[in-house]
Amino acid sequence: MDQKGNLIGNNPFMTIQPKTIRPKSADEKCCRICLSEEEPGNPIISPCDCTGSVKFIHLECIREWLESKKHKKETPFVNSYIWRGLECEICKAAYNDQATLSNGKVVSLLKYDIHQDAEKYMVIESVTNSSSKTVHVVNFSAKSEIKVGRGSQCEVRITDVSVSRHHSTFEVIQIKNKIGEMKSYLSVCDEMSKFGTLLFVRKPIPVKKGKKVFL
Repeated sequence: MDQKGNLIGNNPFMTIQPKTIRPKSADEKCCRICLSEEEPGNPIISPCDCTGSVKFIHLECIREWLESKKHKKETPFVNSYIWRGLECEICKAAYNDQATLSNGKVVSLLKYDIHQDAEKYMVIESVTNSSSKTVHVVNFSAKSEIKVGRGSQCEVRITDVSVSRHHSTFEVIQIKNKIGEMKSYLSVCDEMSKFGTLLFVRKPIPVKKGKKVFL
C-alpha cells in the first residue's frame, strides 16, 4: 500500500491487519514509582497500608528510595546508620525493615554495611517512638570493648536524655566450657548510669540453683 492508500501488487485479497494492543489485566501489578511491571529478580511488594494500585512497589525501587533517607557514619569499629521519616508518604504507615515475598522468603529493605574484616560483629537497633530507625554495626574483630552512651568518647552514640554520657560497655569475653574449650560471649556492663542498663528477655529462661545464667 502506498502513501495514498492504494494497494500495490497483484493480490487483490491481501488485507492489512491493524495492530492490536492488549489491555492490562486487573490482576497485573504495576510499581507506583517506576510504573513498570514485575521483573525477574525484582519482585513487587506491598510494604505499607495503601490499597488499590498504589500499594505495589518494586523491591529495588523502595530500597533505592529508602537509601535517599539514610544518613551514615562509618568508622573501623562501628558503622551507624539512621533513616529519618521511615514511613509511607501516602498512608503514613511505618515501614518495617523486612518484607515477605510471595514465595515466603524474607528480605531486608534497609541496606547497611558490615566491615570486611569483621569475623565477630553485632547489629543493634536504637528503639524509639518516632518514625526514624537507627542501626549500629559493631565490629568486635577490630575492638573487643565498645563504649555506649551519649558522650563523644563512645563508639556507639545514643543521643537521648535518658542515656548517660558513658552508659554501658559491650565486650567480647572468652570463657571455658565444661570440656575446656574457649567460647566467646558478649558481656554487657552498666557503667553506673542514671537509669541503669536492662536486658530484654524474649522467652523464659530456666534458673537453677548454683548455676550461672547467660543471656
